[in-house]
Amino acid sequence: MTRLGFLILVVLFLSPWTFAQHNCPEGLRYVGVLSGTGSTSDGFDKRVTLRLPANATLDESFQQKNVRASNGKSGVTSTLRAEDVPKGLLIITYGKSDEVYEQGWAVSDPELKIIEQDASGKVMRYQFGMKLVCKVGITGANPNFGECSVNAEVCYKPAK
Repeated sequence: MTRLGFLILVVLFLSPWTFAQHNCPEGLRYVGVLSGTGSTSDGFDKRVTLRLPANATLDESFQQKNVRASNGKSGVTSTLRAEDVPKGLLIITYGKSDEVYEQGWAVSDPELKIIEQDASGKVMRYQFGMKLVCKVGITGANPNFGECSVNAEVCYKPAK
């Protein structure tokens, strides 16, 4: 094997995508992660979207039971309830939080849109989005390094 071939193999096997894991429970399919990051001087407060796979069908009998909409720190809150998450979808939320910077994060306003239909009206593609917010609570030891993050991993239950 040439050095170049060996180098390519090493890069592929050590690539973060090789080890990418998701937290979707069995029976649900991974869509992706809605995410945002901010800093001490500029928090994050935006709507973020992602597309579900083409021809994904949603099992609308599935409804998320619990959701963590915020970590409740630094005045960042959300009124999101599990029943606000569109049927057929599951979101798993998390964000950066430590004792030094006391980052606050929250997710809200979930919205599932049909973005493509065929001539008969069958849904061919969905887009899912949420508002994500994070902010650094205090400047901590070094105000130049405080950052926050907010993430919502998205899964869907396919219709049978």
